Amino acid sequence: MTDTKELKLTFLSGGTGTPKLLLGFREFIDEKNLTIITNTGDDDLFYGLLIQPDVDTVLYLFADELDLEKFWGVKNETYTTLNNLAKLNEETWFRLGDKDLALHLLRNKMLHEGKSCYEIISKISNRLGIKAKILPMSNEKVRTIMFSKNKERLSFQEYTVKYRETHEINRVVYQGSEKAQIYPELVESLHSSKAIIIGPSNPITSIGPMLAIKELRAELIKSKTKVIAISPLEQNKAFSGPAAKLLVQLGHEASSYGIAKIYQDFLDVMIISDSDSGNVGKITKLGIKVIQTNISMKNQIERKRLAEVVLKEVNCLPEKN
Repeated sequence: MTDTKELKLTFLSGGTGTPKLLLGFREFIDEKNLTIITNTGDDDLFYGLLIQPDVDTVLYLFADELDLEKFWGVKNETYTTLNNLAKLNEETWFRLGDKDLALHLLRNKMLHEGKSCYEIISKISNRLGIKAKILPMSNEKVRTIMFSKNKERLSFQEYTVKYRETHEINRVVYQGSEKAQIYPELVESLHSSKAIIIGPSNPITSIGPMLAIKELRAELIKSKTKVIAISPLEQNKAFSGPAAKLLVQLGHEASSYGIAKIYQDFLDVMIISDSDSGNVGKITKLGIKVIQTNISMKNQIERKRLAEVVLKEVNCLPEKN
């Protein structure tokens, strides 16, 4: 493999899968050359504070503050504030830690000062000494709204945290995506990188909100930069989270092939499990190159090895015509 330190790469990131992959890439790429476009469809309000879980996971990761056991929140967290709210008979199903609250209070202050989502993330990154460029998918509000079989309307946080993914979902709406726009820094990152990497995050709730923004999807389609996706499924089961369950409930095939079909209008390469040979031919017929390998990321050795597989493909990729 040629020297990779100065490769410029852009990631589309949600949940826990992509942050795990980023830990592997940190061992090979200078962080100043990494751009991470983060999902804001999971954002929600708690006690008047805007919470951006997927954004904050990436911020904490690059600030070396992420809890690597849970892959969300701050390591060595305490919950004094939350425990006192419980004593006051307030709902505490969303676990906001004391250290985490500091970030949310700062974000709230900047929002009241009129700063955009992009500006806020940039300023927080600078204060935390982060060299990687972390971008929101849009400065405008987009929210993932889930409708259950019983016609209940749930935010993503209610579905996954409060109700532990027990509701059967038959419709997902990305509220606000029809009006949301992207901004120059995001467009530039999609066109100037050596490759765009869609991490192994949930295609419905993590990557789906980004692709629902018409301008963002259009830029992926017309970009000459190669797009590589890593499947979050192995033998039709998700490594974590409700990806497989939601794919089935929303009428998709719960497989790497089912995900490839969702991404097929812009995807060039799909990296799938070496145990999913049955999907190779079907994905290839979509015009997408398939690489089979061990896609598990249970530890740093596996994360680093998967990053090497991706980088080998990045280094051998010709430019799009």
